[in-house]
Amino acid sequence: MKKTILLALMAVVATTAVTAQDFEQRGDRRGPNPEKRIEHQVKRLDKKLNLTDEQKKQLTEFYQEFDKTQMARMEQMRQMEMKDRETLDGKIKSILTEDQQAKYTEMKDKEKEMWKEGREGFEPGKGFGPGRGHGPGRGHRGPGGHGGPGGMGGFDRDMGE
Repeated sequence: MKKTILLALMAVVATTAVTAQDFEQRGDRRGPNPEKRIEHQVKRLDKKLNLTDEQKKQLTEFYQEFDKTQMARMEQMRQMEMKDRETLDGKIKSILTEDQQAKYTEMKDKEKEMWKEGREGFEPGKGFGPGRGHGPGRGHRGPGGHGGPGGMGGFDRDMGE
């Protein structure tokens, strides 16, 4: 019994260390700072392609414009999704009795609160909320993965990264 607990504790410590190291290594290019992510992307290309200063400047501008376009697109999609959810919610409520509608509204309010609490409890490398960790091997990249936020999808793989 003591050995099992000791082994479990060691596994938790090892996993935490690996997750922290993984996040630290990825932090510059996948973190919330677009300037650092762009800088990383340009440096990576410079390393592989030996870019001129002018090319680096142009690439930085290209990536900045790309980020602006992507952010606008994501906001537009978010707005569309919110509208679709409201429509669905209205349809669901239309078939419920008054008592069921009250319970449904209460249920939705609890879900919102849980989501809010999960976001506030975010820790790098642990994901949002309980049981939603995304440690090594569980991120956005895998066979056919898209590279995740700030990633360049297949281009990363083609460049040997």
